[in-house]
Amino acid sequence: MLVLSTLLMLLAAKQLPTLRGMGTGWVVPATTISALINGPGYYVIGWIPIPITHALNERLGYEGGRLLGIALFWFLIGLSIDRRRSGLRLGQQHPIPIGVWFTFCALVCGVFGIGLGLAEFRDAVFWRLLARYPLRSQSLMTLGFVVWLLGLCGYFCRRVFIAAWQSLKPTA
Repeated sequence: MLVLSTLLMLLAAKQLPTLRGMGTGWVVPATTISALINGPGYYVIGWIPIPITHALNERLGYEGGRLLGIALFWFLIGLSIDRRRSGLRLGQQHPIPIGVWFTFCALVCGVFGIGLGLAEFRDAVFWRLLARYPLRSQSLMTLGFVVWLLGLCGYFCRRVFIAAWQSLKPTA
């Protein structure tokens, strides 16, 4: 996913001249697709400066700082999948602390997902821009981010119930 994101950033840097004279709030389709694919990893760590050369960051459309968040996001998803396949889920080994952690994560994702959804989706301009310019406005990126947050909230809620079930099981 990191390679795909890098390629999309390079493509976005090539597409940027098509936005001249359009004002602010517009993005190129490659940026929108990258934000939809990478979800919270695209947004969360983008503001933390990472050591990246100026020449490379310029080639990536000054979005090279987002690569750390994207790599971390997909690493955690892959780690979760690998641990599930090997039968070493975190909730089986330490169900109570993991249940508390997943509860916190579910609350954070739920509050931010619902809050952002309520703030953005009430506006008729949001839906008009989404319908008229689906890959050119930030509306689709916002909608994708809310869907990711609510999906992760559902995942974390499910993991909380699994951890609670594991903590109630008698130990041998």
